[in-house]
Amino acid sequence: MTTAPSQVSLKFKLLMALGGSLFALVTSVIALQFVSLAPKGTEFDSIADLRRAMTSPESDTSSAKTNSSENTPSLRAIIHPHPSDSILYTLRPNLDLTFMRARVVTNSCGMRSPERPVAKPAGVYRIALLGDSFAFGWGVDQKDTFAQKLEDSLNKTSDGTRKFEVLNFGVPGYSTFQEVALFEEMAVDFEPDAVLVYFVQNDFGMPFFIRDVSGGGGLFSSVKFLQMGKRLLAPDDLNKQISEVGLDPNRALDKLAKLTSERGIKMFVTINPRKSWRGDLSRLKSIKNRPGVEVIPLRDGLLEYITRNNISEESLTLSFDPHPSEIRHKILGSLLAPYFVDAAGQLRE
Repeated sequence: MTTAPSQVSLKFKLLMALGGSLFALVTSVIALQFVSLAPKGTEFDSIADLRRAMTSPESDTSSAKTNSSENTPSLRAIIHPHPSDSILYTLRPNLDLTFMRARVVTNSCGMRSPERPVAKPAGVYRIALLGDSFAFGWGVDQKDTFAQKLEDSLNKTSDGTRKFEVLNFGVPGYSTFQEVALFEEMAVDFEPDAVLVYFVQNDFGMPFFIRDVSGGGGLFSSVKFLQMGKRLLAPDDLNKQISEVGLDPNRALDKLAKLTSERGIKMFVTINPRKSWRGDLSRLKSIKNRPGVEVIPLRDGLLEYITRNNISEESLTLSFDPHPSEIRHKILGSLLAPYFVDAAGQLRE
């Protein structure tokens, strides 16, 4: 029996509609999972909206507003806007408060470091640390950050003729392009001998500086929902978009390599030592085998240390947050130190 053309057409349309509905359903489920993994917080449509949020009355630390779930000031209490669209915001100077259950103290330049003169004293080897909340030391006291542990370790091994200073320029929520812009604007004035970039994998995506600024939750619009689904299904399109707007970490690291080379500053890059860190390194093509840039591997040393000392995996992160714990900061500081002992020795020679 032959099927009438109109019936074939109708069946075809029904199948296409069903297929489209199934695709939409699958896409929605995947996108929902993607959204659930994304950091919660308020998103802003523009940099202007972000600046307004940071300068609104609620961002005034004198109001002592807190996040009730943590009984601590929200992120906006420790940052303030910066006029450069490449930096956007920095840490507030002269802070002394409790944030994420840890005491946060910043110096007059807005670094989570002891007060440092801009002019480098004689006999001092300076390391400028660039990074996000991992380098900043989210959830741990300053004395327990790997920046401070690195400085302490270096000075313990020093013969007394040279002093080491680690200048912590880490800022929560920063992406690589902001870190490099801050280095160019402020860090170079401190005459560092070396720069250390602590690279975290989320820098391959859109920057997270527009999230969690208000310290509260937010709803995703239907447009945002569809955008996130598109990002997941078409990562190449997202990567192209990131590159086109100048947010690609490779572009930022390439710029930093040129800046440091021109000034005779040794450049180090280390990658957050998760299991797939080698894959992350392979994506950083701008520094692969580049003269003057040294990559510090941490993964093997971290695993060896925790095995030798019978350290549990759970103890490597904060009990209330996935950021590194005091123990992990201590390990990172000890693993990084030998590289700078060697670099300082080569500089002396």
